[in-house]
Amino acid sequence: MKYKSDYFISDEYWKNNLDKIIEEDFWIESYKQYFNGGKCLDLGCGIGQYTKKLIEWDYDVTSADISDIALSKVKTFNHNIKKIDMRDDLPFDDNEFDLVFANLSIHYFSDRDTKNLMKEVKRILKPKGMFIGSVNSIREYNYLKNKMIEVEYHYWLNGNKYVRLFDEEDLKEYLSIFKIIKLEELETIRFKHKKNYFIFICQK
Repeated sequence: MKYKSDYFISDEYWKNNLDKIIEEDFWIESYKQYFNGGKCLDLGCGIGQYTKKLIEWDYDVTSADISDIALSKVKTFNHNIKKIDMRDDLPFDDNEFDLVFANLSIHYFSDRDTKNLMKEVKRILKPKGMFIGSVNSIREYNYLKNKMIEVEYHYWLNGNKYVRLFDEEDLKEYLSIFKIIKLEELETIRFKHKKNYFIFICQK
């Protein structure tokens, strides 16, 4: 499969950040009642901080990412890894997962690709399966606006990669094919910079 050059170009993100300290922000601890074990897809797993947590919580986790560098690190503690491009249809069976988890990983795509990704996540979830994750808030715009070129509504080219920022209405629209249980805006520190983001908890 040929991976598109405008999404995590040449693994530059993890080349630059692999050895940096990632401030741990396990926001899922506050929502543990929604995590009940089973088969899980960690979608855009990065270097697997949440994969480790989900394994601790009795999930059989498939860790998926586009980055070979990130997946090589994840493979040291979870051999169940899969290289994917989320703009393609997801390479999993219908009704396969109890949980699809996506932490700060699904905000790189056009409106069309984001909507298709939502449909694919719903397809691979079991009936009443959970879709839980986080996305960048539109509040991030104030930190990035001088570096970005607008491509479409709430979607920009930021250097050599694209980024989508969400307000609450955006998120509700993209998640409208699910039962939305909770949306909440939070703030954290990532690589020593403040980050605003939304968490979402949905059910098929």
